[in-house]
Parts: sequence; structure tokens; C-alpha cells
Amino acid sequence: MKTFYLFLTLLICANLYSQKAFKKNSLIVSVSGGTTWANYHTKNVSSEFPQDENHICIEGIRDPLILEYGLSDRWSIGLTSGADIFSVNSKRFYGFNSPEEKVKVTTSEFTFDIGYHIYTNKRLDLSVSYSAGLFSSNFNVNNNDLNLKYSANGTIVRFGTRARYYFFKRLGAFGMMSTYFANSSSKDVKETTVAKNYNTNINGFAIEAGLCFKIIK
Repeated sequence: MKTFYLFLTLLICANLYSQKAFKKNSLIVSVSGGTTWANYHTKNVSSEFPQDENHICIEGIRDPLILEYGLSDRWSIGLTSGADIFSVNSKRFYGFNSPEEKVKVTTSEFTFDIGYHIYTNKRLDLSVSYSAGLFSSNFNVNNNDLNLKYSANGTIVRFGTRARYYFFKRLGAFGMMSTYFANSSSKDVKETTVAKNYNTNINGFAIEAGLCFKIIK
């Protein structure tokens, strides 16, 4: 009889463990979109004494893809590939006149992520994350048959909180709030044909939501 109760207890524990929304060896992909509010800042560094060109608090569009793997029931590692879009005045921020008053600047990031899962039950998974990696800012402008291109490279650091809620065994809703610090420089970037030696620095806050899917439960 004792053996039966012991077996039943182990079975219940194993069942509870298997039903966790996040656990060791979990592999999850998340796709989301959202909004970012940022302090957008450019600086002309061509002279001996660099000049701040402009600062502005601006709203942008965010669109990331996140892959996360469970090292343990608490810790995870992952990769994030994301892009933000901002519209800024070309003369004010980059010192040249474009056919349209504003240029559409696309930023790209590719980061390595570390996550700590604070709370996990059958459906809900709450975690905090730290990300660091590569960052770039780019735009293209066609002006009288001339293709004006700006490209700057640098780094980004991001701190975030993530929430996943699974309404099916594998499929769920995903949400994230984060703050980030990104810097990029166009110096020595061959692709840049306009606004050379202009640095683009963006620090801000982002909110995003989307879907998550467990590749490995």
C-alpha cells in the first residue's frame, strides 16, 4: 500500500512538472509588435569638438522576433532580432535637405539574451531579461536620381520584463516592456553617402504584444 501511495505521489509531481508553462529544455519562439518612445539624438563628430545636432522625444514602431531556450526551470538564454522605425527631420538631425521633410530611419538589432523566470505555473510564465548585442540605424533617400544612403553601426543594451500566457498547450499570448540604450556611428561605414560622421543615439522605452509558440514543451 505504501508503494502504491509513493507511486501516486511521484506521478502527481511528474504531472505538475510537465504542465509548467516554462521549464528546463523548453524552446519558445515569440513574435510581437508594438510602440517605442525614445530620446532620439544625433551628433556631428567630424570636427575636433563634436556638436550635438538635436534631441527629440519621439514615438516609433517596434517589430521583434525572440527565440528562448530553458537552461533550467529558472534560467534561459535566447536571441532577439528586432527593428524599430522612426520618422525624423533630415535637415534638423542629419544636416541635409531631402525631397520630403522627414526621412524614415530603420534601426536593427541582434542581441544575446539572458532571462530569469520569476514565476511559472501551468499557463503563466513571468520573467525578467537582459540583452546585449549589435545595433544599426539606416535610411535611404532618392533625390534627383541620386540614392542618398545613411548607415551607422554600434551596440545596444536592453532590460525587460516578459509575460506569456498559454491558452493552448503550445500557443499563447506574449507581452513585453523594456528600456534600452543604443549607440551607432557612421564613421568608416562605406555604404554611407550622406550625413557622414553623424552618430545616432537612441534611448527609450518599448511596449509590445504578440504570440508565442513552444517548439519544445
